[in-house]
Amino acid sequence: MGKYFTVEVKPTIDVAALAGGNIGDAEILSDWHGFDIPKGSARLMSMTIRYAGKNGAYTAPPDFELFWAKSYLGKAPGTLGGGAGAVDTFTSSWFPNIIGKSFVDTSATTNDGDLIIGNIVTVNNVNGGAANVGGGQDSSGLVLTGEPDSGTNIGYDKIYVANISKEGSHNWGASTMAINGTMSTSSPILTVDGVDAIKALSPGDVLRDEDNLLLGTVKTVDSATQVTLESNLANASTNDKLVYNTTPITLLLSFEK
Repeated sequence: MGKYFTVEVKPTIDVAALAGGNIGDAEILSDWHGFDIPKGSARLMSMTIRYAGKNGAYTAPPDFELFWAKSYLGKAPGTLGGGAGAVDTFTSSWFPNIIGKSFVDTSATTNDGDLIIGNIVTVNNVNGGAANVGGGQDSSGLVLTGEPDSGTNIGYDKIYVANISKEGSHNWGASTMAINGTMSTSSPILTVDGVDAIKALSPGDVLRDEDNLLLGTVKTVDSATQVTLESNLANASTNDKLVYNTTPITLLLSFEK
């Protein structure tokens, strides 16, 4: 009998890409994002994806393609390119690192607005086919193996994932959530207006302002207008600056050892 574990991964999307909207076919949604798994090979069995729309609103997400990679000869995969643009870097900086691919076909596996906000995509066939496994189709899973001892801590290896938009446009548009007041780096409290924070944000979301200044990671959403961060604000930001959730796509990865 196998041993199972789940890893939550929150890749970041550039503020400029979020603000510009219309991240279209074959454009980068998120560049390489590293995460640790217990040492050795693990079979990726399934994925559940939380997809937050603009300011938390319900949205029907287009398809996307996930590429899996590892460090190669001790080097992490190099950048695929600028945010929301096409891949435009030399393959030698990332091509040898790639160890797998998963195509996420969202058309038959979203919640159709039942949850009112955001969307949930369940991916059963992580081996490169459609997200919806049916008609006798089966998934053998995808075995991912990082370089030995490449993880942040002893006993772990590091895997990387990058996300490319397919067959449609992902559009978060310009945020309408704004900072309310002058924020201090001596406090973890962030006050906002324009959007109900309870609807728009969740613990673990990584927030930046419109100038790409890091604000911090959400610890709790206290009310419609107040958020407590995991630590004091990383940067001071001023009244009416727009606030962006740079982690609107969360991957819940289920593995078998």
